[in-house]
Amino acid sequence: MSLSPWARMITGFVLANTAIVVIIALVLLNKPESPPVIQGVVLPDAQSIPKFSLLDHHNQPFGNADLLGQWHLISYGFTTCPDVCPTTLAQLAQLKELLKQSGDELNILFYTVDHRRDTVTQLAAYMPFFHPEFTGLTHLDSNDNQHLPFEKGLGIAAILTPTGQKSDEGDSGEQDYQVSHGVTLFLLNPQGQLQAILKPGSDEVRNKVFDAHTIYNDFLKIRAYFQ
Repeated sequence: MSLSPWARMITGFVLANTAIVVIIALVLLNKPESPPVIQGVVLPDAQSIPKFSLLDHHNQPFGNADLLGQWHLISYGFTTCPDVCPTTLAQLAQLKELLKQSGDELNILFYTVDHRRDTVTQLAAYMPFFHPEFTGLTHLDSNDNQHLPFEKGLGIAAILTPTGQKSDEGDSGEQDYQVSHGVTLFLLNPQGQLQAILKPGSDEVRNKVFDAHTIYNDFLKIRAYFQ
């Protein structure tokens, strides 16, 4: 017995919706119930970063649009840092090699919290020392402080403490200062949103250190969970 046009339409509608329900069920069944356990914190609801404006080490503007389309990992510090900054960047250079071997993509950014010393020229000399694909970020002094949304959106923590002595740089007469900052990495998803905060481990003398293999494995787990 042939079905009427109305009956055929209803049957097609039911079958189509049944297929959609089955697909959604399969996706939900195959996805872990909770975010992966990493050395850090995964944000189930990614956090957007307010509109900001920076300069990269090629003296080109860098803003929210430059974070779209790929995963990014952000480290921060300053170029004259004697310990944690260069050791972290060295581990991130190893991470890039691990990513290259597996064919995975993750852009590495380094944001300076000492923009007066870490000019575009300084960053341009510093970044290639670790890896040619790293991007350094700084900013200029301005009344609108367009860098602050970037810092606040990520939760970058840094303090500049005057030493009471004059700077050695020329005859500017400016007071010297010391820089201290937090030790975390920020993982941004391809929508330019903060998806995870990676924390360091400790070495045998309890220094805070990152490990390239740990970062690599955590990144793969996070990316797989949110795909």
